[in-house]
Amino acid sequence: MDISNKSTLTCTNESIRVGGGEYGVNRGHIVIDKPQIGNIADIQEQAIAAGQVLNGRNIALYGMAALVDDAENPGRHHLAPNATLINEGVIEIHLREMVEAYKEQIKATPDAEKGLYRFIKCFAMAAGKDSMLINEGLIRIYFDQGLDSDTPVYGETLLAGEDSTIINNGEIELIGEGSYATQARAIAVPANNMTIINNGKITLDMERASTVRILATTGLGGVIANYGTIRVKSSGRIMTIARFANTHILNEGTVDIVSKARYIEQKVSFLFQSYPLACAFYEHSFPNATPVPPIINKGIVKVHLEGSEESTPHAVAFGIYSEMVGPEKQVHRMENTGTITVTKSGPYDFLTAEVGANVQSAKDFPYPIEIGEWHTTARNFAQTRDLFVCRSGIFDFSHAHLYLEGDGNTINVEAKDMVYQEEKASLRGDTFQIVHAEGLVID
Repeated sequence: MDISNKSTLTCTNESIRVGGGEYGVNRGHIVIDKPQIGNIADIQEQAIAAGQVLNGRNIALYGMAALVDDAENPGRHHLAPNATLINEGVIEIHLREMVEAYKEQIKATPDAEKGLYRFIKCFAMAAGKDSMLINEGLIRIYFDQGLDSDTPVYGETLLAGEDSTIINNGEIELIGEGSYATQARAIAVPANNMTIINNGKITLDMERASTVRILATTGLGGVIANYGTIRVKSSGRIMTIARFANTHILNEGTVDIVSKARYIEQKVSFLFQSYPLACAFYEHSFPNATPVPPIINKGIVKVHLEGSEESTPHAVAFGIYSEMVGPEKQVHRMENTGTITVTKSGPYDFLTAEVGANVQSAKDFPYPIEIGEWHTTARNFAQTRDLFVCRSGIFDFSHAHLYLEGDGNTINVEAKDMVYQEEKASLRGDTFQIVHAEGLVID
């Protein structure tokens, strides 16, 4: 459907609601700019985060949703299963009036006695387990609640439950000033066995956010594949493509990140420490019992830390993020046959790398990291210290094939120069090894 001229579409401020096993399609122009009967869901949600079950009651503004009434709690809802939702038109959601209407009902902390809800949420499209969501049109969410707002806002664009498929063939835009209490999500799902595919264009441009995830799952299993274009410009903790368990990851498209290098730690205290770091790939791993799928980049990953006087030393930006948990050791494999560029500017000497491992860990968690084919710009890695970086890790070059590009390919490269152990970790005795250096091939 051609949406190049939005004025030709029938405009409405009414959401589309379906039930379990039902089908909904939008071919018009939905504009949701304030909460009213028919576009809000008082919803009890169950989320999976790295194997842990998290429950919460939230109030959500939605454009399209599959909902079922809660039989035990009149007026409340659950996401309905087995639904199909397709957007062929335009969905626009503004959050300012929603925040004003419900900010007094939000808990100060997740366990606080006062307050009904954990978050103010928005769903452009949402359904329960065994569902399919497809965006063929334009979705735009305005984080316009006010730059200094301290109300927790969780902006979810496309959301479905376990064993579901979510595909973006159109455009998704997350824009506005945002706030440090904003968690911005494009397709980020706290459920198991998800299939997430981006063939289209996703843009996030916000002045402030606490966390950003574009294609992500916190559940077990499933697949994330990017064949389209992702552009992110924001502050906060940026984890663009992210898994928190054993999800398969493939990037054949473009990931272009500009971090404003501002991060307010107390706003996201439930996360790991945020030492200054920008990486194309990052793994924060406890040794894991589950076999770990490789991280593969065949496309383009660009990460830039845009430092300024307003920056903090805790800025974080990741192109592909992986966090694993478990009691046993597994080999973690990484391969880049595409293009990776990681840069920085400003007054802080941020740590940057193409691959980071356990840099944000406060403990010693060595695990085998097997590097496969790797394409990069030729440079003096012993000086730049920006190829592979870790606090703890065992880098295995048994199958490593390094392809050097550019004018610096006359530099003599050795395996020991390719990996840099962060100095504080070295001083505290963290485990660091390079093994099978004789297997390294350089072209």
